[in-house]
Amino acid sequence: MLYRTLGRTGLQVSLVGLGTGGPSQLGQSTGRSADESYAVVRAALDLGINILDTSPAYRSSEQLLGEALVGVPRDRYILATKFNPGRVAPDAGPDAFTAQLEDSLRYLRTDYIDVLQYHGVAPDAYRSIIDRFHPAALRAQEQGKIGYIGITETMGTDVRHEMLEMALQEDLFDTFMVHYGILNQLAENRVYPLAQARNVGVFVMGPVRMSLRTPEEAVARLTYFIQQGWLDIPIPSAEDPLGMAHVSEPTRDLTRVAYRFAAAHPAVSTMLVGTGNPEHLRHNVEDVLSGTLSEDELAYLRHTYGTLAWHQ
Repeated sequence: MLYRTLGRTGLQVSLVGLGTGGPSQLGQSTGRSADESYAVVRAALDLGINILDTSPAYRSSEQLLGEALVGVPRDRYILATKFNPGRVAPDAGPDAFTAQLEDSLRYLRTDYIDVLQYHGVAPDAYRSIIDRFHPAALRAQEQGKIGYIGITETMGTDVRHEMLEMALQEDLFDTFMVHYGILNQLAENRVYPLAQARNVGVFVMGPVRMSLRTPEEAVARLTYFIQQGWLDIPIPSAEDPLGMAHVSEPTRDLTRVAYRFAAAHPAVSTMLVGTGNPEHLRHNVEDVLSGTLSEDELAYLRHTYGTLAWHQ
């Protein structure tokens, strides 16, 4: 496994992190048993993955993760969970933050969270959420219940990362989570330079998600972009959906290209992979660790797809 520094936290995190949300939610969305979810967590640790990301919003993911980690030395992993404002009353105050944090600690069977991030904060909700809950977060940090504080964006609606720009300008956070990949590269324009200037750790979500899992899926998605007038390229082929033959060899292995693209930016600390299948996780880790994209490949992908702002 490769490791990078999570910004000013100083934590050394695996380049591939285990995400327990997304379409799979640690296998809960696909009918996997609790034992199968535990097997994914154990496989992650065996592969050298040490950053485990979860949230109260991901069904029973916190509880499953806590159960899977029973007996594992606490220094073998870094826990990142979230405070979800959508799970409390609209007029809730700081006590709601504290109550949700205590629930997370109980479910995860630990007495501290390494990284606690505000979950899915929309630009128009940012000010209210920070004013109401941040004092409680700082108190929890002083009490040793939280190591570092971060924030995550809304993938579906804030495709231009407006909230993260506001948050980075205020410089309140040690980390953030951003949607970034071949089909949404806009973080490179403002968000990543600000993160690097302030030494903020970056979690990447969704570099593959529901668009680049298979050649057929990618062809359908890219064809839609062409029909909408968002891309000016020929209709792609399932033998080489991204058109990599323009600069290297044609490939159907889209996850390899997608993860390597996301990993290439120096601002990125870790990329989250969500799955309910240990073999799928191993395949993705192999994709990341077996090589890098060339400068010509990176330049081609940026030139061809860099104007997109896709949310899936």
